[in-house]
Amino acid sequence: MDKKDFIDELKKNLETEEDITEDTILKNLCAYDSLANLVVIAFIDSRFKKKISSRQLQSITTIRSLMELVGMENFEGD
Repeated sequence: MDKKDFIDELKKNLETEEDITEDTILKNLCAYDSLANLVVIAFIDSRFKKKISSRQLQSITTIRSLMELVGMENFEGD
């Protein structure tokens, strides 16, 4: 998956129009709340077949750190 496509899908799942980059702090997004945690967990599971726990998600800071948790080998492009 292309990094841009990942970010676009994440935005869609979080239902936000905010500008998001790899450096965006996930918890600073206006749309980010406890429900968003569940949305991100479900998105990662359905898209990458990777189970992440709420505890793992708590350690995430940026979109890039989320991508690293998923595994950078799953992403193409700079």
